[in-house]
Amino acid sequence: MPKRSVAVAGAVAATLIVASVGGLLLFGGSEEGASTSITQAATTSTSSIATTTTAATTTSSTTTLPPGVPITLTLEGNGELQATAGDFYGWLGSPYLVEPPPMAEGLAAFLAGVEPEEGFDLTGASAAADLDDGSRVAVITADEDVLLAVDDGEGWRIVGAKLASLGLEAWYGEPLRYVLIIGTDARPGYIERVFRADSLHVLASNIGQQAGAVVGIPRDAYVDAPYGGKDKLSSVNALADSEAVVAIVRDLSGLPVEGYLITGFASFTSLVDNFGGVVVDVPFAMADPKSQAFLSAGEQVLWGANALAFSRNRSIWGSDFTRSYHQGLVILGGLDKAQAAGILALPGLLRLLYEYTWTDLSAEDLLTLAAGAFEIDPGTVGNIVLPGTIQMIGGASVVVLDPAAEEIYRDLDDGILTPAE
Repeated sequence: MPKRSVAVAGAVAATLIVASVGGLLLFGGSEEGASTSITQAATTSTSSIATTTTAATTTSSTTTLPPGVPITLTLEGNGELQATAGDFYGWLGSPYLVEPPPMAEGLAAFLAGVEPEEGFDLTGASAAADLDDGSRVAVITADEDVLLAVDDGEGWRIVGAKLASLGLEAWYGEPLRYVLIIGTDARPGYIERVFRADSLHVLASNIGQQAGAVVGIPRDAYVDAPYGGKDKLSSVNALADSEAVVAIVRDLSGLPVEGYLITGFASFTSLVDNFGGVVVDVPFAMADPKSQAFLSAGEQVLWGANALAFSRNRSIWGSDFTRSYHQGLVILGGLDKAQAAGILALPGLLRLLYEYTWTDLSAEDLLTLAAGAFEIDPGTVGNIVLPGTIQMIGGASVVVLDPAAEEIYRDLDDGILTPAE
């Protein structure tokens, strides 16, 4: 593909001269100019009391806008995405003189007052993907910079940026993000998203601290149900919906969980296979015919079937609590795999998520949320399961969460789990 060089001079020249004499208005400009000046000449009249002579004096004031700097971005291709990225850097170099391109309001506020002291040249690459909802997502890298873009049908919009070229940290929406990951126990042939929630995890991220957390919620947690009375949290997904599950988790935790991603057995297996497998350090050997988990201990690549079997095996010490912890290990394996692929792989990964999961998150929210994962040090991500006790209530085995669960929620207020001493 031909290379498109988007060279922005950082300032569009304009000179506006307003003279009171003759009412002269002159407006002109050149793309190569470096500054804008506004000069106004006003004529005032002063009357002398001592004489009959009227003397006119003229005062003038000059306001000069910051000149801006040239920023050059070179990307392959010559489409709308490349033009939008070029327009963004053009505005960045000369925010007073160049119209800003479409961008998220929060990003514009984050960049308010940012003024590069000198120009620079950037060379980058881009990747984009069409999603099942009709939207498009893209990532542009320019040396160490990253731009996130979304097209919801009205053209590309910049929704996130990491401008290392200006010494700025990443802005990908709110600095703290929380999302609920749900895995149902729907077997092949059934509607996966409306079955019992067999796996429930809150994923938290704090990109400012480059840290995050994975918190498992026991599937049998005994909660207030939206349809009256109490029930297992897993059943709420089947008898109500995933939005109700998110609402309950918000109420329980006090955390601003923004939405969910949900999948089932068949889709999870396909997702992992198309992702290329995940590396997991299996804590101990297991041979469980119920879940088909026949695995040796140690670090290994788990493809779809084995990743599902490992995540399902409850014939172990700790039963569902240990199983939930193992599911967290699979999630962390996915984080490692995604980071190894690099952020330009992100649009393709989101296309996989749209194909094999359901979500109530917008393309913009999902893109900025997922991009934050590339800012996280996996070594800082804690993996924990809420504590509880198994009790028989109304003839059913349920989990009553321990008071210590509240301590974990409050520890997670900053998106980070305090390491165990």
